[in-house]
Formats: sequence, structure tokens, C-alpha cells
Amino acid sequence: MGPDFDAHRITYRENVMLALQESKDQFGNAYSYIDGVNGKQLQIVDLIAEMDARQDAPEGGDTPDIEASHEPVWVRPTRFDWGKIIKKEDTIKALTDFKSEYVQGGAKAIIRKKNRYLANALFSNRLIGNEVPVAAPWAGSTVPVDFGSTGTPNRMSVAKLNNAIRLMEDAFIDIDMEDLYLALNPQENEELYTDIQFTSRDYRDQATFEERRVKSIMGIPILGTKNIPDFDATTYTASLFCKSGMWWGPAMPVTVLSQPNPAKQYREHPYIETWIVASRSEDKKVVKILTKK
Repeated sequence: MGPDFDAHRITYRENVMLALQESKDQFGNAYSYIDGVNGKQLQIVDLIAEMDARQDAPEGGDTPDIEASHEPVWVRPTRFDWGKIIKKEDTIKALTDFKSEYVQGGAKAIIRKKNRYLANALFSNRLIGNEVPVAAPWAGSTVPVDFGSTGTPNRMSVAKLNNAIRLMEDAFIDIDMEDLYLALNPQENEELYTDIQFTSRDYRDQATFEERRVKSIMGIPILGTKNIPDFDATTYTASLFCKSGMWWGPAMPVTVLSQPNPAKQYREHPYIETWIVASRSEDKKVVKILTKK
């Protein structure tokens, strides 16, 4: 294998990088971007607790020095990789054909894993603390599965979305200053569509539709995903979240290469590797919405 194969390998890398760009990224644009991730751990934000001003302090007294607590939030890179041995007779086509399973299959496997990882970050533990960060579970607000009909589980609805918005406002989040996103699985989107058409018809003019699916409502884009873990065996989990409350970024450039594998009779062995980070910064900016399966 000489210079021609080197050219084929370059073509393979270019094809994979293009396929990665074209693959559907469910959450990347909905999260705040972290740039310059290096090392095993990175602080992405230092949250400063809200402070109150004084009222009717004595005239001529000391100038106030009001303390504020800090909560650093950290991320650690997670590695994803993919590889597949090419049959000898398929080598050149596999490396140069943009539509080959070694290009499209590898790229989609990486993006699929990334989508699942970013979706899990909505409610998974976050790392907080100063010297030695510790894992802290999500402790935000929840729209209950029986909202609006106490004791009886029900499905996704405009009423549940409005309650999620109210919970954010109760947590002193200025939603007019935030970019909000709603993450729903296909069943939840179908239920929201039905609710808008037949029950909450006043919201039709505030929603956009495409092929019997809701694409946005009240100016909130809807992300279609099946990657948010179920709450339990009978309950789905959806989420309303602020872009400023979720973060992600690459920990290093994507590695794409193909070389003969001595352990596999020197068959060509394409390989893709990526490292990324993702985390929730503030629990109050990620609301959990429970819906009946």
C-alpha cells in the first residue's frame, strides 16, 4: 500500500468530517458553548448567589460589604470512539465513497452517542465545589405527571408547559432575557399537537407546525429526542431549559484515521475518536416535565 492509499485515507478523513457536520445534532445549538477545554477538568462558570440591598440603614453608618456565596461548576471530558475492520475487497470503495457504511455509519454512531450524552446532561449529576469538586444530583423544579388532574397521570399539554414556565419565574429567572428550549420525545410532541388542535386552541397562533408535529410554541423551539431517560416504567421525562443553564464543548479536535491493523491480517481499520464535555450549570434553569406513557 503506497501513496495511492495515503490519498484514499485523506479522502476518508474529509468524508467523515463532512458527514459529522451534516449529521443531526439535537442539542449542540441549544446549549452554551464551552471553548478552550484542556486537561482533565475545567471550571465552566462560577455562580454567585443573589444578594439583597440594605433598606433604611442608619445615616452615617458603615458602607456595606455584603458577602455572596460562590459555587464553581466543573466539567470533565468524556471519550467516544468508533472503529470497524474493512473487508479487503471493499477497501478502496469504503475509504472513498461518501455514502459507505464506514463513513456514514461511523459518523452517525459518534453523533448518536453525542446526542445521548448531551440529553443525559440535563438531569445527570454536575460537579460543584472549590478544591475537590463533588457530584451533585439535579435538584430543580418538576411539573408532576398528574398536573391539572391530581392523582391521575396525564400526557403532555400546553398547561404543563405553562406550569414549567411559571416554575422558572418562581425561581426568579427572567424568561424574557433567556433563550428557552423544550425537549420532547415523539409521543409527547404528538400529544402537544393534539392538545393545541383540540383543547388549547387559543395557542394555535403561537405555534408553528410541520407534518403534524409542533416545531415551536410561544417562541420556544422544540427539540425532538428519545434520549432523555424515562422517569420510571410508566412515566416519560421532558424538559424546559434555558440555554444559559446548559453547556457543552469539544475537549479536543475529532480524530479520524485509517491504518492497516497488524492484529487483523493487516486489514484497513478506520477509526474515529472524539472527547466532549457537557454539564448543567444551574438546576433552576432546567425544569423536569413528567408525562404519562
